[in-house]
Order: sequence, then C-alpha cells, then structure tokens
Amino acid sequence: MFTIKKANLLFWIFLFLIVLLQLSLSSSPNFTLGVALIHAVAIVLILRVHVSFLNVLIKKYLKTHDTAGFVISAVSISFATAILLTAAGYFITTKLLSDANLMENELISMFCGMLLVSILIAGMSYSIELFKQNIASEKKHQELRNSVLEMEIDHLRTQLSPHFTFNILNNLQFLIRKDQDEALELLSRYSKILRYYVYESQNKWIKLDDEIAFLKHYFELEKDRSGEDLEISCQWDIPENTLLIIPFLLSTFVENAFKHVSSFKEEKRYIQLHIFLKDENQLFLHLKNASGQQVSNPKKGGVGLKYVKKRLELSYKDNYELELIPEADSYSVRLKLNLTKV
Repeated sequence: MFTIKKANLLFWIFLFLIVLLQLSLSSSPNFTLGVALIHAVAIVLILRVHVSFLNVLIKKYLKTHDTAGFVISAVSISFATAILLTAAGYFITTKLLSDANLMENELISMFCGMLLVSILIAGMSYSIELFKQNIASEKKHQELRNSVLEMEIDHLRTQLSPHFTFNILNNLQFLIRKDQDEALELLSRYSKILRYYVYESQNKWIKLDDEIAFLKHYFELEKDRSGEDLEISCQWDIPENTLLIIPFLLSTFVENAFKHVSSFKEEKRYIQLHIFLKDENQLFLHLKNASGQQVSNPKKGGVGLKYVKKRLELSYKDNYELELIPEADSYSVRLKLNLTKV
C-alpha cells in the first residue's frame, strides 16, 4: 500500500538524485563525482533539517492560526537555511576544489538561489502538512460516521427484538387451545425459533442458510396456527453457499405477511413465497399475500417494515432493491440483495 511515509522517502531520494545530477554536470573541471556526492548529501541533509523545523512551525500554526508569526518564523528559518547551504557550498568549493576566488564572486548569487530553494521547500512542506491534516481529519470523520452507523444499526436491532417477541407472545394463546401432543410439538417449534432469535439476533451478520432454516420453522409453525383455509406456497431455491445476511431481515417481511393475511376476511386467503439465488450472490425474495389493510390504511402496517427499510439502507446502501406493491386485495414484496461471502 502506497503511504505518505513512502511518498516522503521517494521525494527525498528524487531530490538527492536531481541535486547530484546537477552538481555532476557542473562546468568546473574539478567537480568530480565524489565531490558532487558530498555536496549533494550536505544539501539534502540541511534541507531535511529545514523541513523538520518547518513541520513543527506549521503544526503550531494550524492550531493557533497566527499568520503574522508564522510568516516571520518561516522566512527566518528559510534565511538561516539559505545561509547554511551557502556556507556548505563555500566550504566544499574552497577546501575540496581550491576555487575560492570563484566562490567569493558568486556568493550573493548562490545565497539568493539557496534562499529561493528554501522558500520553495517551505511552501511544499506547508502544502504537504495541510494535505496530511486533511486526510487525518477525513479519517476521523469517517470513523465517527461509522461509529454512528453502528450505533444506529444496533438501535434498530433492539427495536426489532421487542417487535418479534411481541409477535411470539401474542401467538402463545393458540397453544392452550390444542391437545397436549400438538401443544408440545408447537412448543418445540417455538423453542427453535426463540433459540435462533436469542443467539443470532445479537450478531451483525449470520449465514444465509441459518436465516432460511429459521423461515422454514416459522412457516411450519404458522401453517399449524392458521388453519386449512390459508393457502401457503413456498419455494426455496437456495443451493449450497457461503453467503452472509443480517439477521431477521427476510423474516420481517414474512411476519408482516402472516399478520395481515390473518386480518383479511375474504374467502380466499393465501401467502406465496419464492426465495432464490442468482449469480452466486444475488438473493431474491418474492412474497405475495392476500390483504387489503395496507391499501386502505398503510400507516397501520406496524413497526416491522419501517425498521427493515432502515436496516436495508444502513447495511446494504446501494446493494439492494426493494419494491412494495399494494393492490386492492393483495400486497407484494420484491427484494433483491447483493450478499457478501464468509
């Protein structure tokens, strides 16, 4: 992964090579590769110290926003760096090249050039430090957004928990109206559903197969409870997979269907469900039930659908398509999810 530290290292290597190449191509015949190497190392080290002081100054400025103090300090540091660079050049030229007269004639020109380089490096350092601060700030904001997102998802999960528990407890009255053997069978199915609810509802992601198994238990339970006048059609085209899904997502739609079909007073009551996979990770849910309540008064649809829409938006964002189709005597749900693998 390409990081800021790597970019910083590459910059100084690039600067060293540029300075070395420039000095090696000098017109002075005595400016050998060894001398050029020494001079390039000296220039880069001084500039590196120059940048270190500037970074401290820039960080202080970004906190205090003292513009006047920052400009004066930055110019002073640049002047000091230019003097050091000029002195280093003078020392190397006079001691290693024995070219004192040439250096003395060009000291002012060298100083001006080094000052320009120092100021340019100062500007680059400020831009880089500002860029790094913006990245750090954006990272903190993203972490905060993720934290808020997780809290909102957890909140929705806790909202769904009492909703599901209420549905279970509301159906317990059915148990006492059956004979003992059938009541025990129903209790066994309830225990499987509640076990799944207690353990899996706390997880952020669960296996798709576990959610499908839960739905099958739920359908078996509702078949016994609803009686023979309710026509139930289920298709489960789910091959072996390693896909993950958020818990109680699909079951919320199913709960809603059973809730409203039970209040439908017409002769023909039905629920049709088809869940299938395409392209390995695309899950489709097609659900239709006989009901007129959502059309006549859609605000009484309960909390389930409201929360499941929020969970879809928070957990899947652009990876889902949901279509709710209320009609005169039926209600349809068409859901498409792009799931992730284990």
